[in-house]
Amino acid sequence: MKQKSLIYNVFFNFVYTGLNLLFPLITAPYVSRVLGASNLGQVNFAATIVSWFVLFATYGTATYGVREIAKARDDKEKLSSIFSELVIINAILSFVVVVIYFFAIFNISTFYDELHLYLIMALSILLNMFAIDWYFQGIEEYRYITIRSAIFKTISLVCIFLFVKKPDHYVLYGLISVFATSLSGVLNYIYSRKSVRMKYRGINPFRHFKKLSVFFFHTLIVSIYTNMDQVLLGLYFDTKAVAFMNRSRTLVNMAVAISTAISNVTLPRASYYKANDESKFRYLLSEIPNYILWITIPITVSFMCLASNIMYILGGSEFLEAGTLLQIMSITIVCSPLSGYLQYQVFVASGKERIGLYIAIITSLFSLTLNILLIPRIGILGAGIVQVLSEFMAVSIRFYIAKNKLKYSEINFVNKSAISYLIVSILMGVVMIIVRSLIDNLFVSFAVGILLGGIFYFSVLYLIREKITMHLFNQLVHKFRN
Repeated sequence: MKQKSLIYNVFFNFVYTGLNLLFPLITAPYVSRVLGASNLGQVNFAATIVSWFVLFATYGTATYGVREIAKARDDKEKLSSIFSELVIINAILSFVVVVIYFFAIFNISTFYDELHLYLIMALSILLNMFAIDWYFQGIEEYRYITIRSAIFKTISLVCIFLFVKKPDHYVLYGLISVFATSLSGVLNYIYSRKSVRMKYRGINPFRHFKKLSVFFFHTLIVSIYTNMDQVLLGLYFDTKAVAFMNRSRTLVNMAVAISTAISNVTLPRASYYKANDESKFRYLLSEIPNYILWITIPITVSFMCLASNIMYILGGSEFLEAGTLLQIMSITIVCSPLSGYLQYQVFVASGKERIGLYIAIITSLFSLTLNILLIPRIGILGAGIVQVLSEFMAVSIRFYIAKNKLKYSEINFVNKSAISYLIVSILMGVVMIIVRSLIDNLFVSFAVGILLGGIFYFSVLYLIREKITMHLFNQLVHKFRN
């Protein structure tokens, strides 16, 4: 199978990520004002519960599938076998999990009180059997993923503005959200028939379960320490607190997604290089961290300086009190992508995913203990602090093992480039604070602050001839000239 350019893949994954960012940015202000924090919190809480069931239905195929498809993409027969085996596993588990889910929502009063909402959300589990993004990522078909996402996001956006008109339309909003994220799987399955065939003979799905279990338990454990805080907030406080936490996490995840648009594209390539060319694999490992820090450090500083503006624009005055939470959680914008890079581009690509599982267990126990201690006492701020400490612990342990135990000496997070990003970002933050102090309107001060801050950051990096900035600038000039 022809290998696509990494720049080509990164471009389409940036567009794809941009669409995922743009969708909530457009809908969040409208939905927050129409539904209110409490009703929006109901949908957020239901989505969190369902996401745990989907984890069991997926059973680690999302990441394992990318790696195995990438390794087998040059062998059509082997590719079809792996694809068929993983699809069958997804289908069986989705059916089993949805039966358990129905039993739960009909027998637990918290869920039964919102039965219509939870029945709608069950579609996410049923449609999981068609969730084969791992296949298209493995063969590096990012163009298709991007176009498909644009179509379904646009349809969903229109539906939200046409049909969600009052607070009690939150169940309808839940249905549209499921449509936006899950229904595209059916199209995936149909489109996949062009490049791979489904096999029912000569295959053995069960041979994958041992390795899949490592990926599954890693994902499950990570989900516990990233989602348990919302469950505890829902139990100890109210759905409004859940909405604040969900909004802050959504914004942080959006920022993280910008950097992972680069690193995620390199997982199939890293897996392929690890199996075929060790020197290229190590070179790839040395380059990725600076790209991550180049974009995450200025975003983190921007979130810290403009948190109140962001919360007001996306949620109205009701969400202003969550500004401090967003400032705290913004630190994870740097930690989370670096941790993900070490887990997937280093451990998974090297076949050392079991190490990541052990680290996730340690981090999860740490996070769960602190959440239980802090959330009842200081509420959402406690949840934010625990999230930052957990992510910092995870990236620190992974870094130590990758560099000192696995001997990947090429990995380095503190260098001349990283220090320049930090210094220039702090100066950019000063510019944003000055703008915010001079302009009272939160909308205008945000727009001007982002514009002037962004110009300042990239201009200074260009003037000091920073490596990545110059490389991307030269690539851009070359594209325009041709």
